[in-house]
Amino acid sequence: MVNVHSQPEVTYSCKLLYESIQLPIFYTEDGHDVETIWGSGDQQRPFYMEFDKLFGSFIEKEMKHPVILAANSWEEFIIVPIKRSGKRHGFVVIGPSIQQVPTDEHINGLLHDNQLSYLDLPHWKAHWDSLPVVSRIRLLHISVLANWMINQEALEITDVLQYSYQYVLPAKSQRNIEIEIQNKRELSVSNHSSKIDKRLIELIRTGNTSELMKEWIAYPIEGVGILSKRSQLRNIKNLAICSVAIAMRAAVDGGIYEELAFTLSDLHIQQIEELNDVKAVEAALLRALLDFTERVEQSQKNRLSKPIRICCEYIFNHLYQEITFDKLAELTGLNSSYLMNIFKEQIGMTMMNYIQKQRVEEAKKLLLMTNDTISSIGLRLTFYDQPHFIKVFKKHTSMTPKKYRSTIKPEGQ
Repeated sequence: MVNVHSQPEVTYSCKLLYESIQLPIFYTEDGHDVETIWGSGDQQRPFYMEFDKLFGSFIEKEMKHPVILAANSWEEFIIVPIKRSGKRHGFVVIGPSIQQVPTDEHINGLLHDNQLSYLDLPHWKAHWDSLPVVSRIRLLHISVLANWMINQEALEITDVLQYSYQYVLPAKSQRNIEIEIQNKRELSVSNHSSKIDKRLIELIRTGNTSELMKEWIAYPIEGVGILSKRSQLRNIKNLAICSVAIAMRAAVDGGIYEELAFTLSDLHIQQIEELNDVKAVEAALLRALLDFTERVEQSQKNRLSKPIRICCEYIFNHLYQEITFDKLAELTGLNSSYLMNIFKEQIGMTMMNYIQKQRVEEAKKLLLMTNDTISSIGLRLTFYDQPHFIKVFKKHTSMTPKKYRSTIKPEGQ
């Protein structure tokens, strides 16, 4: 067995690396026996995982270059093979680190996917909080630096990225793709007509709801393609998710706010994932396409100049934060007085009234969809107190928030 301490130049390089990057560094010959070179050792390991389970099968491959390995629980490691005279003399492992602390939604998904107990949640959170946050681009640069210091081999960060994906995916995947392409060409098999796809995209981009419905009637969703060979439900879900993503880009091109488009895309895809019936998925897809198209249609009814469009999009995205005229002037590059004048000309109301109206519209949704108190809704939308919120709300709706809620939301709901 090769011992890292019999390779003093590697030990010294790892010492310099650790002092520079402040990430734990380990040595392993085969993924099973692990030595801590620099760092905090076992304190940084996932509380449930052993190194051989994480690295064993990966390291057995003919690895010639550094790679970044991501565990299922979001920790990331750099694995650098030690090469001398054309032979491999073990591996240096750097990490773990994490790109960002996971959100509650991601944590719930992880526990569900891996059938883990929620009783372990405090241990997981403590583990993630203990990890250094390192971006993917920095990990790539560290990989290049480590490889140069250990092997005196110059690489680009794009090389490391390509090697990382190459080693994670089974080699037969690319061969299978090429064989499938050859078979389809030989048999002249075509999944679908690109003309139909382009027509649907154009109808979304131009906000043509009525024509979209007519086109949908003739749209052969079953013949569009095969994205899952094991399950028809999974196949239709995958097709629907791809369609929503494409529709989102078409809607942005058509004029709806980019942030809104991404949010709508996420929500529609989440709804599709929850369904367990093929026809329900198809219906959800149509609803998503119509949603994007109708919003494009509405946005195109009010053609605005670029500065006013920038203002409206910023206001839409920051209703829950303070919005200042100076910030809007800065974003548009216009004098604030001139900006307020052209805003009123194109929108039909002062900028202040527009901001208030948009916040009232948002408040109406919260009054309908939540049980939050009227005062808390006002505070969330930056009204400085409840009387101010009630006054502005009544100005734009001719009723108080309490009256509005009782009108649209019967008592007890």
